[in-house]
Amino acid sequence: MPKSSIKICTTLHNILQDESFNNFQVMGLRDAYLAASTSAPSLSDTYNFIYRQVHRLVKKGILDKNVDEQTKETTYQKTAKFFQTNFILQKSEASTSTTESPTRNTQKSNAINQLEERLKQSEIDLFTSIGESEEYMRLYQSFPDMKVHLESQYLQARETSSKLLGQIKAIKSAITHQQK
Repeated sequence: MPKSSIKICTTLHNILQDESFNNFQVMGLRDAYLAASTSAPSLSDTYNFIYRQVHRLVKKGILDKNVDEQTKETTYQKTAKFFQTNFILQKSEASTSTTESPTRNTQKSNAINQLEERLKQSEIDLFTSIGESEEYMRLYQSFPDMKVHLESQYLQARETSSKLLGQIKAIKSAITHQQK
């Protein structure tokens, strides 16, 4: 069977090629990427970039996604296909800006740009809120005597996540409408 080819950022590839870098979380990969990166992209841009790349590698069967039932922590592991894949190295996308060409500088594209910025921020806030609620669950398991406090904080974080999810759906709907 011939090796499949996939494009990947050089820095990300170098990190993943390390034998000891297996059974990792997106945050750990993000931190390793930031430490190895020569440019200085923002934390949220880097997280989004790493998350998209990991998700793409999972969809292609190059990485396995594992969710611990008790802690709800998600970890990723290299599959056998990882070692059979021909990686095509390219420059990092996390450090490049995603601005549109000036020729499409109309009122409609400005509105779409503003909506997309709001969408990005809402998605970042959602990831933060989800991480917060997951941490409250882990803390509850470690400190059951703090149940009352941690449970109320957990429920508040879940409520925030639900509101953010609603915002994201509304913004996506507005973007779809604006693109017609």
